[in-house]
Amino acid sequence: MLTEHIYWFAYFGTEEPSVRYRAKYALQQLSADHDISYDIVYPGFRPATIYRFLKVYCSILFLRKKNSVIVFEKIHTRRLYATALKILLRIRSGRTLYDIDDADYLKFPPGSILYFMRHVTQCAAGSRSLADFTARHNPNVFILTSPVIAHNCIRSERNKVFTIGWIGYYNAHRESLLQLFFPALSMISFPVKLVLMGVVKEAHFTELHDYFRSLPHVTIEIPEGIDWQNEHTVYQAISTFDAGIAPLLDTEINRAKSAFKLKQYMSCGVPVLASGTGENNVFLKDGINGYTCNSAAEFADRITLLANSSDDEYYKLSRQAQATVAEFSMAQYCHTLISNINK
Repeated sequence: MLTEHIYWFAYFGTEEPSVRYRAKYALQQLSADHDISYDIVYPGFRPATIYRFLKVYCSILFLRKKNSVIVFEKIHTRRLYATALKILLRIRSGRTLYDIDDADYLKFPPGSILYFMRHVTQCAAGSRSLADFTARHNPNVFILTSPVIAHNCIRSERNKVFTIGWIGYYNAHRESLLQLFFPALSMISFPVKLVLMGVVKEAHFTELHDYFRSLPHVTIEIPEGIDWQNEHTVYQAISTFDAGIAPLLDTEINRAKSAFKLKQYMSCGVPVLASGTGENNVFLKDGINGYTCNSAAEFADRITLLANSSDDEYYKLSRQAQATVAEFSMAQYCHTLISNINK
């Protein structure tokens, strides 16, 4: 059955990258490329937000559009918004989808998550680990890897001081960085610049400056006040990295992640140094678009290898990293979503 309209109920506002990339930007592209109309709803208490929710909710109850699909994205709370959507799912259960790209069932009480998984007609999972978990509750699940948007921020020249970049929410990745990556910088002796995008807590600023005070060969830069919804600025910053890092401890939460950091780096032609954890293994090809590093010593060795590589060697990795984008482009995401919900 062809899909003509999508009702998308997000779990948060567009401050969250999952909502922007898996919902907002994807729906815009589906509208432009496939002529699929959509309604996207966010939770909140502003009058305009409540009005939009009620308008879309009632339109589904009383006059649901022909050939439409209802998507519930990562709904995990037990509050009013989630309760109303559970009722909607019971009444309008046909052609429904639950979308998940993180192991939220390990972070929050899983009752609502399991409810949606079990009662929708399909589930979309952002990683193989998530798909395995979801299949225990709904056998009709497909992998929908998180995409990157199209942009023109491509790596152009190497820095005089080898620059290593990281992007993400520092608080969530602090232990992985402290155990797998930061010690690697004490094992090298040549000058490097470290850019950390995503540190927000004052205590972490202090912690990081204290940590690297004993490593004079490391210059640390921590941008503040980043406008994450200004995607062009973010990708432009990434394109200045000589290497992008994605260290992940081997935990169930990390195995469920969708390797979004790798995708952002690679889309800019930035070679990646990453742990062989979860979806990192799917997109990182060792020695082709970056290097797999499973310990601090391996990170130090690959940093040295990449920093000392010739221009020909480096730009070959860069080109192959950028070529990987076909595997997680927005167009590929939309194709996978539509081909599965049309079945």
